[in-house]
Amino acid sequence: MKLRTGALLLIPVTFFLVMGCATTKDVASLQGQIGDLQQKVDILRGRVTTEMQQNWVNFETSLEELRQEIKILRANIEEDRELLNKIANELDVLKKDYDAKTSALTKEKREGTAVVSAPSIPTPLPKEEPKEDMEGAYQKAYSTLKNGDYPAAVKQFKAFLSAYPKSEYADNAYYWIGECYQQQGDYERAILEYEQVVKQYPKGDKIPSALLKQGFAFLNLGDRVNAKLLFNKVIKEYPHSPQAEIAAKKLKTLD
Repeated sequence: MKLRTGALLLIPVTFFLVMGCATTKDVASLQGQIGDLQQKVDILRGRVTTEMQQNWVNFETSLEELRQEIKILRANIEEDRELLNKIANELDVLKKDYDAKTSALTKEKREGTAVVSAPSIPTPLPKEEPKEDMEGAYQKAYSTLKNGDYPAAVKQFKAFLSAYPKSEYADNAYYWIGECYQQQGDYERAILEYEQVVKQYPKGDKIPSALLKQGFAFLNLGDRVNAKLLFNKVIKEYPHSPQAEIAAKKLKTLD
């Protein structure tokens, strides 16, 4: 009886020892699995962080390009405003000249004198009509450009240049043709049209914009070398212009 009792007492002790060993192994296995999971989490976290950083860099780059485009548009708007003011002043001069001539003719008729143009008075209105036609043709092409019909705008600006090659708006016309090609992604043609502005009108007010846009066109073609040369040229030759500010910021992203 004593022997049987001792054997019975050993059974639960053995059971607990076996269970204790199994539990320790399970814990060790579980800890190993947790360690593996932690490594995977760390790897995933690193990938996500890298992707987020790259996405942020891309976002900052796109935002900076958008800011640059807005500045260019503002510069163009200012140029448009100056052009409209110039046209308005010219129309005002024409109106005053017309009123003066009409008043002189009316006075001559009242006095019963022969209607003879004084030598000092320029040839009357028919000579002024071509100028009005010229401005009308330019504004028509410009409106087409603003409406986003770039192929039609190119044709109208080219027709304008063919009809009025010596016009004071000729450099603007070449520039806007370049803009039309730029908007259509035809960067080679855009560069050539901007070059017409630079070569034919070296003292024109469109030179800084033409050089800057040439730089962006080269950049879009993957030619960073020529793009940098043009941006530096804008900064050097027109240091206080809005275009120079844009060129300087763009150069920082290319270093």
